[in-house]
Amino acid sequence: MRTILPHRWGGLQPAEDFSPTDDIQSDIIGTMRYVLDTCVVVSALLSRNGASNQVLRMALQGEIPCVCHYKLLSEYRDVLFRMVRRKALVFSQAQVESLLAALVTIAEEVEVRYLWRPNLRDEADNFVYEAAFAASPATIVTHNVRDFRKPEIQWPAVLVKTPQQILTEVSRNAQTKKLPIKDR
Repeated sequence: MRTILPHRWGGLQPAEDFSPTDDIQSDIIGTMRYVLDTCVVVSALLSRNGASNQVLRMALQGEIPCVCHYKLLSEYRDVLFRMVRRKALVFSQAQVESLLAALVTIAEEVEVRYLWRPNLRDEADNFVYEAAFAASPATIVTHNVRDFRKPEIQWPAVLVKTPQQILTEVSRNAQTKKLPIKDR
């Protein structure tokens, strides 16, 4: 029995013809959606100069489509508030709430209709993978790429990348779009 996957332009395509590197990573950046792991949001607030900060800014400016789920937002809030209380962040709780409100405003809410445990090493990462599955095609943006490798259940339309890889990809796609058609 052949596995059939949705094709990016509509219709279906055989799973064996599906290549995440050819089809999703660089070709359809406009339809790719991004799930920001908590470590990326934390890193973005700890350093104004890092790739995580740039990715979060791009998401807040609507340059990259971001998705979220209330459970993931709750995790952001819990971790960031804990850091505010320990004075590990220079932001107040009100500023963190404003940031999360802005994120909710731009992010598309995904509905995880069922919990299928991909059985990642870190149980908390299972839900991030499930949210990406619900939003697929989606890329999980994380510093903990190793934590998302080799789940028991894999979906080819869910990719895992670092913030730096996202910046490189977006930059490459922006340059490609600026080229005249005859030069491509």
